[in-house]
Amino acid sequence: MHYELINLTSATPFVYGLDFDGTIDLSIDYGENPSIIGANGAGKTKLAEIFCGKVALKSGTIRYGFMPEGDTYVKGRVVKMGFESAYTMADYNNMYYQQRFSACENTFDAIENKPMPTVKDHLDAVDGADKEYWINKLNLAPLFHKTLIMLSSGELRRFLIASVLIRKPDLVIFDNPFIGLDVDTKAQLNQLFSDIADRQQMIFIIPDIKEIPEISKTVIPVKSMRVLPKMSREAFLADKDFQQSLYPDEDLEITIPTKEHSDLKSFDIAAQLNSVSIEYPGRTLFKNLSWTIRRGEKWALTGGNGSGKSTLLSLITADNPRAYNMDITLFDHKRGTGESIWDIKKRIGYISAEMHLYFRENQPCIKVVASGLFDTQGLFRVCHQEQYNKAMEIMRTFGIGHLAERPFLKTSDGEQRLVLLARTLIKNPDLLILDEPLHGLDAINKKRARSVIDFYCRQSGRTLIYVTHNFDEIPGNITERFSL
Repeated sequence: MHYELINLTSATPFVYGLDFDGTIDLSIDYGENPSIIGANGAGKTKLAEIFCGKVALKSGTIRYGFMPEGDTYVKGRVVKMGFESAYTMADYNNMYYQQRFSACENTFDAIENKPMPTVKDHLDAVDGADKEYWINKLNLAPLFHKTLIMLSSGELRRFLIASVLIRKPDLVIFDNPFIGLDVDTKAQLNQLFSDIADRQQMIFIIPDIKEIPEISKTVIPVKSMRVLPKMSREAFLADKDFQQSLYPDEDLEITIPTKEHSDLKSFDIAAQLNSVSIEYPGRTLFKNLSWTIRRGEKWALTGGNGSGKSTLLSLITADNPRAYNMDITLFDHKRGTGESIWDIKKRIGYISAEMHLYFRENQPCIKVVASGLFDTQGLFRVCHQEQYNKAMEIMRTFGIGHLAERPFLKTSDGEQRLVLLARTLIKNPDLLILDEPLHGLDAINKKRARSVIDFYCRQSGRTLIYVTHNFDEIPGNITERFSL
């Protein structure tokens, strides 16, 4: 016997500026734990927001098996957990990106000037009979002393999952659950989903076919704002032609704008760190670490969640004030000899999952891309036409020219990542630092991003640091590796 979890009948969503193609007829049974799958911007998240009651229906009906007939108020009963979930627990608008690296024992709210709550403080405020179970299951005790701003992307994901499951909602929708996790943690999370399936109903939003959780019995394909008929997991994985049809590819000419700041002098050493150490009370990230990156070299930086990769990179990107007291040379100049952080940033293009959290300016995407010319998180000055032309050039390279005037916060997470990648490459920097750059991208956009990165690396003298947990995503031009 089947028991319906959710039923959509002749449903037409009301989404301003985005129309679904046709009506939606969809039934999901208890125990299916389906995966909603499709390309970036196809409409996966919008479908999930219908389930959550965040998107109203112009016509048709939605029915929930765990609620009385006709009742559609699901706040707290259907919870979507995604990349933006951090904003409900920590006000990133009152923080600045460099703040996580400035902190020693306490991190302060930049506006109210008071200590921010720790992971333990947040969990203490959550009621739930199974709290200790989830804390142990997701290994959160070692993070108790940290504020959210101090968590790596993988640590933050584990914390968010626990904070949702403790509340025991009727349905949890996990949006790209494996983003930011190393291989071991990803396997543990996959196992966790299987372990809890008998007491927690789940739906997953997945951009990449390779990341469909093992617990998903069915797949809901979404293409170009159209919800296609539900399929069994086995039938979907066996139909390679159908899979390919969900991810339409197009040949795009790859171009990167001419190098910005062409007047800067050449250099031999992009970065040199001599016996640097980062320690916090009760914890040492690394001690007496030395690393030299020469002009034109291509490096892979690897290490598990929380191993210190982001902190190490912050010493190179001039985001960590501790660098002034260390033996660090950037672009042939020793830190603390008169250069400003803006002199350093002129030469660097950088993207990371953590940086993504701080882009909350709801500006048109073309302005977000153009802000990369000035190393600001948003465009706060007037661009001349040539600079806007550069922004459009790199956006077309990534296949997102159509997003130019769309507000950044009105795009999907995957589309936002492409916008930020374009921002990173707009000035064709001397040093490109890509921290998990393919997070949240579908298979076609991963392929496209890798092609752009390869094009960048073929230019004379360009230097690359590439961070990833997935070794099969490391570009072929990488010749050096550094592991934490």
